[in-house]
Amino acid sequence: MKLEGSTLTDASLLIGLGRFDEAELVLIELLDAADADGDAAAASHALEGLGTIATRRGQETRALELFEQAIARGGHPDPAERDGLYWNTARLRSYTGDAEGAIALLEECLRRLSARPQPDQALLAHFAITLNYAYADAGEYGKARTILADVLQRSEDLDLQVQRRLYTALCRININTGRPDLAVEYAEKMLEIALVSAPVSLHDVYLMAAHTRLDTGDTEIAGRYLEQARAHAPQPLGTVDEGFLLVEEARYSLQHGDHEPALARARLAIDLLGDQSVPGQLGLAYLVLARVYDDTGRDDQADRAYLMAIDGLERQAGWPTDLAKAYRRYGKFLRRVGRSEDAMRMLELASDTGA
Repeated sequence: MKLEGSTLTDASLLIGLGRFDEAELVLIELLDAADADGDAAAASHALEGLGTIATRRGQETRALELFEQAIARGGHPDPAERDGLYWNTARLRSYTGDAEGAIALLEECLRRLSARPQPDQALLAHFAITLNYAYADAGEYGKARTILADVLQRSEDLDLQVQRRLYTALCRININTGRPDLAVEYAEKMLEIALVSAPVSLHDVYLMAAHTRLDTGDTEIAGRYLEQARAHAPQPLGTVDEGFLLVEEARYSLQHGDHEPALARARLAIDLLGDQSVPGQLGLAYLVLARVYDDTGRDDQADRAYLMAIDGLERQAGWPTDLAKAYRRYGKFLRRVGRSEDAMRMLELASDTGA
């Protein structure tokens, strides 16, 4: 039997409504039928759908396995037709520490798209922006900036959705390389475009804009953006996405001097991100915890939380600025409690780690 398009559409609608258990049953049934018929393309689509459910549940390792199977079963399908599959696979390869694998996949996609008689410029820009993320995660910031500069030169010819992704990427690379003022500038441009374009997830846009404002100490603006991020959050909000939002809300509470809300939000974020699929975010949550304990004189707890923060950030590729901040904060703590040699080592690491 052939896979009915309407059935796949039904599964997609169920995913969009957050009815993951029902969608999963439909997709498993479709996968079984595709296997029985030897329909590799249908199996690939079903596996991609199952991967989407896994990532919405915060099961990033499982999601990556399913997306990889979808690519293999589909015979490495045309990137022009399955751009979401390749984007998700590359994203998760980077998240799980295989930035080189993400780069290889995306470079292959760009070669295939460029070889077409009339390449789709928007699609080329889309994959180039995604490749920039992988380069940054691998620490290849020169290549990341070069590819974004090339896209920026052609940005006026791109639609608003691609322009928004471009400014999001420019914001992210400046966050990760310690250029907070530039990150704010690009975040505001990203937000401006997002507010006049549709469809777009304003939740993600406001969350990144809030992050940049927290980095520059613009606490009140960050708070307004976080309110908007919470208001525009999709329902239900996935485990990982809720964890990301809580980390930023915890950072906001800390900057506002509200220790108890900061502590509660950081602890909840740690519970949600505990599978360590995105260790850097987990590290940032522990860093809030550490700073609250540090500020309130709970030195033993602060010591452990700083170590957990550093562990998470050391395992997250491409976040040198946040790692340097963690080293620096821990170094200052160690100096305060009289561990001068350890403090000096941490402060040296902070100096060496900057992007």
